[in-house]
Amino acid sequence: MGGDYCLNNQALLFRRNKEAVLAFGILLLILVLFALNQNDFFTRYGPQSIFNQVITLSIASLAQTLTVLTKGIDLSIGSMIGLTNSIAATYMEPISQKAGSQAAGILLTVIIVLAAGCLAGFINGAIIVYGRLQPIIVTLATASVYGGIALYIRPTPGGMVPYQYTEILTGRIFDILPASAVVLAVFIFLVWFPLRRSSLGQSLYAIGGNEYSAFVSGINIDRTKLWAYTLSGLFSACAGLLLTAQTASGDPLGSSLFTLNSIAAVVLGGTSLAGGKGGYMGAVAGASILSLVLGLLIFWGVPSFYQNAVQGVILLLALSVGLLPKIKIKSLQRTG
Repeated sequence: MGGDYCLNNQALLFRRNKEAVLAFGILLLILVLFALNQNDFFTRYGPQSIFNQVITLSIASLAQTLTVLTKGIDLSIGSMIGLTNSIAATYMEPISQKAGSQAAGILLTVIIVLAAGCLAGFINGAIIVYGRLQPIIVTLATASVYGGIALYIRPTPGGMVPYQYTEILTGRIFDILPASAVVLAVFIFLVWFPLRRSSLGQSLYAIGGNEYSAFVSGINIDRTKLWAYTLSGLFSACAGLLLTAQTASGDPLGSSLFTLNSIAAVVLGGTSLAGGKGGYMGAVAGASILSLVLGLLIFWGVPSFYQNAVQGVILLLALSVGLLPKIKIKSLQRTG
């Protein structure tokens, strides 16, 4: 009896998360291909390279996950990453010099960047919530604004950050463990899991599932959405800081693809664009697939045109899968 109960629970769990399971299956296949093509895959440099490739998009996908769960979307994530990347690359060195300490300069810059991300996300949420406007329209408009501010701060690519900063986020801990793997583990186990189990996390799912029912249940819809977009800005800023560590410079226009890729990663990982279903673990798998596919294409010597074409096809497939639930619901409504 107990065995049947466990099997039923496992079957139910699989049905609820089959898209995420599929994404991890595809990721496993890609890792096998990496192992066959990358000579240093089984050395300490292999995992470091892989985690450095996937970390920035993985964190950007967390930002997107929170908004998509509420049946919203954030088209300004790429611009917020570009803005925070520009701020960090432009001001980290001058602040370090004025502070008389690189550690103090790095810490102050990180605080400023995270505050800028929170403010940008809060502005998105406030306009959506109190202006009663559609998220896709608001975030498309603010994306242009944040991109313009980034260009004002850094008109051309450049800037620099201390070597210690890049080493902290992209190097190895004790010369063994990839720092980016630790960063990803922190976001999964110390950010996502507690958030998922919190009242805010439950409210995000409830609103995405049925906003009216959530309202009747006593959930503060406006406050929850405001938190979702503010946190989206915060995590976009985190992605901007990671991008700065990887490139050791700033580029206001170099992060535009993070917006669409974060949406594709979220959908590939099983989070429904209709809201209320999915989670960050699947988004990590989706982000890893998108990031590592590009690496494989480079290994195979595929021209850059075809690389972009393959990424575009993956994006279209991901978005098509995400739209299937909406199509099914509309079909049932018509037949009913």
